[in-house]
Amino acid sequence: MSLVPFGLLQAQVCRLSVAGLNKSRRVMGPVSAECPAPLHSAPFGNWGVTSNFGHRLDGHQFDGWCRDRQICDNLGFCTSCSERWYEWNSCTDHMLFRAPNCTLYNAEDCTEQASATGINVLGTVTVNIPVACPSDSDADNAVDAGGCSEIESYSSGTNFMSIYELDAITGHELIQTLYFPESIVRLDCDIWGCSSAGSEWVAPIAYEDPSSPPKVFAEMAVAVNFGSFRDPGRSCRAAPSILISLSAASFEGTVAPESIASAFGDNLAPIADAASGTPLPTELAGVRVRLVGSEREWLAPLLAVSTKQINFVVPAGVLPGEIIMRVEGGGGEQRAEGLLHVRQLAPGLFSANADGRGVAAALAMRLNADGSWSSQEVFSEDPLGSRVAVPIDLAVGRNQVFLALFGTGVRGRASLSQVSAQVGEQEVGVLYAGPQGEFLGLDQINIGPLSHSLLGRGLVDVKVTVNGSTSNAVHVAIR
Repeated sequence: MSLVPFGLLQAQVCRLSVAGLNKSRRVMGPVSAECPAPLHSAPFGNWGVTSNFGHRLDGHQFDGWCRDRQICDNLGFCTSCSERWYEWNSCTDHMLFRAPNCTLYNAEDCTEQASATGINVLGTVTVNIPVACPSDSDADNAVDAGGCSEIESYSSGTNFMSIYELDAITGHELIQTLYFPESIVRLDCDIWGCSSAGSEWVAPIAYEDPSSPPKVFAEMAVAVNFGSFRDPGRSCRAAPSILISLSAASFEGTVAPESIASAFGDNLAPIADAASGTPLPTELAGVRVRLVGSEREWLAPLLAVSTKQINFVVPAGVLPGEIIMRVEGGGGEQRAEGLLHVRQLAPGLFSANADGRGVAAALAMRLNADGSWSSQEVFSEDPLGSRVAVPIDLAVGRNQVFLALFGTGVRGRASLSQVSAQVGEQEVGVLYAGPQGEFLGLDQINIGPLSHSLLGRGLVDVKVTVNGSTSNAVHVAIR
């Protein structure tokens, strides 16, 4: 398999994010790193690893077992092993710290040390594998060959871990190097990318410095986090798949600036990924959403991506009209294209089942006779996982009930007077209609109070109209 170093990338490649992992770490042989020495706080040592996935100073890649407990030597002198990371006994053959001593050894009848942490990451590297441009092999106007689909497996060859006792003052002392057999990762790749996959865990096959006896043990595996087709020179001219964009709330074909939209297609992203905070990123899992107007382009903030769907926020400056929408890989290659139909207002209400229909994603707010407030969700989950309506009781005491609806595409209204609401075909007052304030693109519409004439109506439709544009209908239940 031919590999291209990251810095020398020139042509199209399938770019893999590859990590080395270790687990089942233990110390079972003689270790005498810096022990005894006046500058070393025996018996504790912070250990690191150099491997073909990273350098020993990159972090705690070989965490030990000692943390937040009292440790005693063989003369009964005790101290606290309370550093913020796990540590090892680096003086296993010193008389003060030899086995069997169950405060220093925690495995094999108190003669070995075993790590108290699970899987550690040695490091992550980027690997570029040359591939052919995506192509339409059967002339059906659909790309079906080339790109990452050419990659069936990945191997980094023989892997190694050189384990050091780390000390910035006296120097890093090599404890032992472990070699592992080739680990092959079987990949599931399409043209535009590869899903995450991992190899089998393997044990060491050889030791060095010294070659014997074995002092430490660990199992190792290789993981491909994801793969993504990249074409930095834009030399590939593959026909993109068709992209359909809708309001994420109503699932209707128009969206508004600063509203939440959903795009649907094939091979949109190599893996599923979601934004973890704000500000929202414009690239997730190696893909971007580019909106192309007559005079300007925008990169859309992304909420989540997957192979079939991308949720994004329409940028504030996008003008009404038909906008070209493209899903691009990180190298600029085009994965999908379609039209985005933008209006100044495109009110949509979210449903609890996230399909633009059924019970509303809303809260019922109750103003009690004593002036206090209480609330309830207007839906619950049935045994099959669907969201069903929870009845709102309008006959409880002398109180008033309001609804807090959640939607998108509403905030572009000029004034509150442009917004109206209907519950069961009855007009209801609108108290607020605008940004929800916590989540980008999400709007909130507070309406009410609900008329007592709705008593006993059961399921009733709820709709919002903004300057003549009416939302999708969702429903609530009235007892």
